[in-house]
Amino acid sequence: MTPGYTCLECGASFDTPQKYTERHGLETPPYETFTGCPLCGGAYANTIICDGCGKPITGEYVKILPSGEHFCESCYLVKNFGE
Repeated sequence: MTPGYTCLECGASFDTPQKYTERHGLETPPYETFTGCPLCGGAYANTIICDGCGKPITGEYVKILPSGEHFCESCYLVKNFGE
């Protein structure tokens, strides 16, 4: 499980968001600063990597205790007794 980020716009995975400064045509501060995807500048979400398939997880997941493994919705199946 490696924490990281996934871009919500282009789908890229990265370790550190890029810092951007938007001047809006101004020659002196204050400037707008924000962080975004290093590839496209888009919004991003914190992610962890699925121990089953290796893909980034941005939504619900299962954590196995005490091992600490994480599995995405595609790698587990919730069932009830008798099914």
